[in-house]
Amino acid sequence: MMRRKYILKLTALVVFTFFIAGCSEDFLETTPLAQASEENVWSDKKLAEAAVLDLYQGTWAGTMTREETTDAFTDQAVFTHPGRGVDGYTEGKMNPAGNFMDMQWMSWPQLYPFIRSANKAIQKLTENEAGMAPELVDQLLGEAYFMRAHFYTQLMRQFGGVVLLTEPLTLDSEANNPRATFEATVNQIIEDLDNAIILLEDVPVSKARAHKITALALKSRVLTHAASDLYEPSKTGGIATIAGYSNPELIQWTSGSQLQRWEAAKVASKELLDATSGYKLDLTSPASFEEAKQNTEDIWLQGYQNPEFIWGRIVDNFGFDSRTYNATGNNGPARLAQFHGPNGYHEWAGTTPTEALVAKYTMADGTEFDWDNPTHAAAPYDNREARMYTTILFDGAPWKQRTEDVIKFDNFNELQTGYYTLSDGTTINGVDTRQGPIEDWNGSRTGYYFRKFMDPRLPASWPGSQQKIPSPYIRYTEILLNYVEANINLGEEGEAITWLNKIRYRNGLPAVTESGADLYELYKRERDKELVNEDARLFDMKRWLEGPRSLNQQVQRVDIQATQKPGTTVTNYRKDTALFDYEYRPTNIVFENRIWQDHVYFMPIKQEEIDKDPSIIQNPGY
Repeated sequence: MMRRKYILKLTALVVFTFFIAGCSEDFLETTPLAQASEENVWSDKKLAEAAVLDLYQGTWAGTMTREETTDAFTDQAVFTHPGRGVDGYTEGKMNPAGNFMDMQWMSWPQLYPFIRSANKAIQKLTENEAGMAPELVDQLLGEAYFMRAHFYTQLMRQFGGVVLLTEPLTLDSEANNPRATFEATVNQIIEDLDNAIILLEDVPVSKARAHKITALALKSRVLTHAASDLYEPSKTGGIATIAGYSNPELIQWTSGSQLQRWEAAKVASKELLDATSGYKLDLTSPASFEEAKQNTEDIWLQGYQNPEFIWGRIVDNFGFDSRTYNATGNNGPARLAQFHGPNGYHEWAGTTPTEALVAKYTMADGTEFDWDNPTHAAAPYDNREARMYTTILFDGAPWKQRTEDVIKFDNFNELQTGYYTLSDGTTINGVDTRQGPIEDWNGSRTGYYFRKFMDPRLPASWPGSQQKIPSPYIRYTEILLNYVEANINLGEEGEAITWLNKIRYRNGLPAVTESGADLYELYKRERDKELVNEDARLFDMKRWLEGPRSLNQQVQRVDIQATQKPGTTVTNYRKDTALFDYEYRPTNIVFENRIWQDHVYFMPIKQEEIDKDPSIIQNPGY
């Protein structure tokens, strides 16, 4: 029988279909790429540059693309609306038939067309048929190498070794392109990044396009991930799904030293830290509470103008209507407040924080929050670390002006996620609850909402105001945390603590005193809190082998019951401990039956891809 032709979703890419709408740059004001043949693209300078820019569309808007964020696949958040495949992760239901949410910016079938386009760009730019100036060729070629490395990184972090294509396939390519080993996949990514670092050496810094700093940052991420326990056979022997896999070379290292890999991660991370700087990381003592709140809010409100922001989706650069980011559709950072905000503001509560996340935030003095501590339990939202107040919206938290139709339920502009009983026996269901008077189906199941990445300066998003907070893909603090982690794993605790304290001080927390296993635990939870909704926790819980810790527990909300005090007068409800006695009780939600399944450490390759090329070997547990 004739071998099936290998297409990897390439059919639609016989010609480039770029549609970079919403951009104002001069070089995009040219013949629409969809009307140009693929060969003609590379003989025209403007079209060639536009073709390379289109590679950035393969990022979509990262974690800000849609209502669901990858934190909803972990202990840190829950997705409010069932039936969209989140339970593929949280209940281990994913399988090769595709019973899981396939996020566009890290999807096998959706990224390979972009890889094919990157391969074509590398091939054609090397030939330079358009006769472009060498410096422009170097920049575009460096960007193409970087974007190919980025796409393969997204796939590697989920699948392990993947099909490595470094030349553009055609419809006549034979269907015999097996997966490369995990080692080969990592090596290819690093080779591409090293090429990008050289080619982009003199390219001006941009927060929307790749340059040397961007490539250094991604190299740190890749090597940190690759050095982690998930890929080290000596650390996964107790995980039957992984230990019994007949092709370990596809998902793990089969040679070399983990310590050497941590050393490589350390060197790569330090190179980035030395090449640029972050935000408010030069403090020699903890910031005040108010300063710490401002520091954390500045990082995301200032967006790409803040030195923390290394690379991401910038609305002003890519517009509201680029091909993979259409703000009038169901995606994009412009609508993030509407996606995740409180129902009492006519918003959708898409992904909301869990009590497991909120409990990670310490008290203001750095001690752990503890529900068994009567003082903590009596007022769980008082005297917590500053970062919690800029990340989480909770009962009584101040927020935006209510819309006119909601003022009658709340004219103090405070979150209401509890249930309040008046002295006459009347119970008021908080306006932001699932039993409240405004779009109750959009109420949070946990009693919390995200504040991070929401612009508090804008009115409620209903009926569609659009914010312009950029979506960060990589920021400086992630690389700093990578450096800390590498040093901890190498036993260099002094250096790790020095750099970890920089983040602690910025956030108003005291210096680290822990060592050994306690230091590593503190570091991990510091990373969890710092990188909320930045596509970090999903990958971190896997590479740290924390799947059971993250998902072998039910989602909890905090049930809040308030009772009016005798002899008091209440006209309009607001949170007030002088008028009400409050009781807080952590309670399991009967919603998702969360349970960890070890096969979720690696994603399944969809059966349709294996049907196209039977040489592709499936991941363990599927």
